[in-house]
Amino acid sequence: MIFLLLFFLLSVTPVKAQSAGQGVAVAVSVVGEVVDGDIVCNYTGEIKRCNTTYDGSIYGVSVDEPALALENLSLTDAKTVATSGKAYVRVSDTNGQVKKGDYVTSSDQEGIGQKASKSGYVVGTALEDADAGESLILVAIGAKQAFVNLETRGNLLETIKEALLSPTLTPLASLRYILAAFMAVAAFVLGFWYFGRVAKSGIEALGRNPLASRLIQLGVVFNLFLTALIMGSGLLIAYLILVL
Repeated sequence: MIFLLLFFLLSVTPVKAQSAGQGVAVAVSVVGEVVDGDIVCNYTGEIKRCNTTYDGSIYGVSVDEPALALENLSLTDAKTVATSGKAYVRVSDTNGQVKKGDYVTSSDQEGIGQKASKSGYVVGTALEDADAGESLILVAIGAKQAFVNLETRGNLLETIKEALLSPTLTPLASLRYILAAFMAVAAFVLGFWYFGRVAKSGIEALGRNPLASRLIQLGVVFNLFLTALIMGSGLLIAYLILVL
């Protein structure tokens, strides 16, 4: 019992009056240069600075002076990384200036974060506004898959891409994607059913009255237009479900 108490006291860094972090950090072995405020990722066991946007391997933030650090005495050259609580993070305005309440994610600049403008993996939520250019801001740390609900979407393909993330999103967001998918599928099924029905009728009419082939062909073209209209309306409704 005494041995465990001594081990705990030796393994925990005391709280400093002006700490750069306000959470628990763990000592880990890192690969390459890592400075205070860098966002780090866990690449198959190697902890190093993240270098891609919305990196799904985000692990935490490097903190030189955490409020509380759990050290690993077996590591000779380790860095303390905050995986929860609050910590200062290096961010840039590459994807727009980070504002309080914005999700912060990784960027293609090693270790530096940026504003998350779409759904994806984030390191946490900004607790203050960032300055123009590169700055150090306080962030509530918590790496997770986040849903970013923007007022407008860039395009339909981007929206469909975000829909693939729906199993990891909130129940409400997942429900919206499910309803949108149902509307899109229903529109295509209804469109093909309608066109198949009118096409069959047109062929039968052509067999009964070959002289009216021109009129029947125009009818088929018109019904083809109606089929496309049905499908397009379904896709539009599905899109509106996602963006409104």
